[in-house]
Amino acid sequence: MTGIAESIMSPSDWAMMPVALPLLGAALSLLAKAFIKKGPWASLFEYLGAFVGLALPWLALAVLAPLVLSGGSVQAIIGSWSPLVGISFRFDGLTWLVDMLGFSVAGMAWLYSVGAGPKGPAFTTIYLIPASALAATAATTDLFNLFVCLEVLGMASYVLVTSSEKPGAFLAAFSYLMVSAAAMVFFLLGVYGLYRLTGTLSYSSIAAALALLPDGGGYTAVVSLACISAAVALRVAVMPLYGWLPDAHALAPHAVSAVLSGVLIKTPLFALSRFLLAMPGGGMAGQLFGYAGAITALGGVIIALSQKDAKRLLAYHSISQIGYVVSAWGAGVSALSRGEAVGYALLSAAFLHAFYHALFKGLLFLTVGTATDAAAERDVYVLRGAGAILKKSGERLPFTLLSFAVGALSISALPPFNGFVSKAALSYVLKGRWEYIFLFIAGIGTTASFIKLAGIFAPPKRGAGIAAASSLPGYTAKKTVMTAQAVLALACVASGLAGPWFYRFVGRLLSGGHYSIGVLRLYDLDSLLKTGGIVLAGYVLYKLALTGIGKRIAARIRERPRGFHGLFAAFSLGLGGLTLWISFFRFQ
Repeated sequence: MTGIAESIMSPSDWAMMPVALPLLGAALSLLAKAFIKKGPWASLFEYLGAFVGLALPWLALAVLAPLVLSGGSVQAIIGSWSPLVGISFRFDGLTWLVDMLGFSVAGMAWLYSVGAGPKGPAFTTIYLIPASALAATAATTDLFNLFVCLEVLGMASYVLVTSSEKPGAFLAAFSYLMVSAAAMVFFLLGVYGLYRLTGTLSYSSIAAALALLPDGGGYTAVVSLACISAAVALRVAVMPLYGWLPDAHALAPHAVSAVLSGVLIKTPLFALSRFLLAMPGGGMAGQLFGYAGAITALGGVIIALSQKDAKRLLAYHSISQIGYVVSAWGAGVSALSRGEAVGYALLSAAFLHAFYHALFKGLLFLTVGTATDAAAERDVYVLRGAGAILKKSGERLPFTLLSFAVGALSISALPPFNGFVSKAALSYVLKGRWEYIFLFIAGIGTTASFIKLAGIFAPPKRGAGIAAASSLPGYTAKKTVMTAQAVLALACVASGLAGPWFYRFVGRLLSGGHYSIGVLRLYDLDSLLKTGGIVLAGYVLYKLALTGIGKRIAARIRERPRGFHGLFAAFSLGLGGLTLWISFFRFQ
């Protein structure tokens, strides 16, 4: 198959397909919006555009899989321009994995939107743009092009959030826009600082030029590195730079929430790893990211447990779960910058959890969104009997309930679901570090949160849920909604069963075949006892949260003041902290 594919297009052309095909699909969908307007032909062009943009990139990934599995890569400059002005990109194992993560969730979320909304050629057009941008973000090795890709991701995200037309959605998107725009100004200042020092924008060329300068570029290089890293940290929603995320994810359409949480907040992180590993001082930045990630995992779950809005609870859990990813990712970047091959194991565990989180968190947003839409209620203390409500609305089999159960058991790290595997991998690589303790405690809070959230499917008291169902304004279950949920649920189970193999597969791709990941022991006595202890402690914490004192503490956390000033103050704190941290360890 590879020989036939190479006779059709060169490897560099195939490598650009994940970027180009979503744009082609967006153009087809836009054609339906601009010229056909309505009717079967408009739907045909919209669905054709979605197929081209979300399904055909898998063909390119299949063609390129043998290349990256053998440790190879595609490096080129777009348009064959001079390296001085051309945009350089690299398609390797990391690019392949990030593309796989993105298109896995994006396809199912779009299918869900066909039944649940928003839908139509205009939505599909906007939806496909970040799919292209995430592929470009993963592949670029050019600093200014990374800025452009992140801006495209951001601008499309703002529009997608507002497509819900819910009260507050426009304000949530606007707050994200304002804070992100301010952060990206600093990103651009960092680009300018490095370009002024080196006269180039390619990662490798910047690193080579800095190596020839006295003190590696001095404080100008340090501040530039801190500006770029802090801007990406805000996009990733690492504490204290997380304030924009809860409103945006809670108020976005459910399909958009799944993509924002599962894909778009992780893509900048893995793109940043290329840059940090090339830069002097990048390892110190990665180390601080790792520490912040552990704090984020614990802080995010504390706030999540205090929530009563179902989607806002999931949004804060996105912050907590990205903390798991960042803690291992930062430690991996730090280790690799010191030449320690164990960094590949850390990065592999980080990506494994990022991918598995994309599957189960996407599933949770879709199932909880379906239940709350059917009941017209999002308060986890009020909504009960969601399964009965969905049955009355046309869901003959309990697809949503069963799919939610798979997602909840996955994020709670129960075997044999995928969250159990990825969190076991994180425990394996972080054991003996203080971050491990934070993640262990966060696991208890996660279990408590999802016991609480599962209450929306609990039997209602004296038929209250049935009464709610009878008053619904005509909600009906859609086949595309149930299909998307079922596929993601099956993926959570299958990827859990194949977890040890997939962990080694990820390690092979990230290391280019140069590092062999050890066998992941999942079902030994220690792992099972630890899991049982976390579940028991989580249940106790859930019961404590229901007490009078627990409810008062939750209310204080939930009702804490928030605003633009806090978001900008947090960014200033993050930028200053990064600058001081890198300066201290680099120039001591």
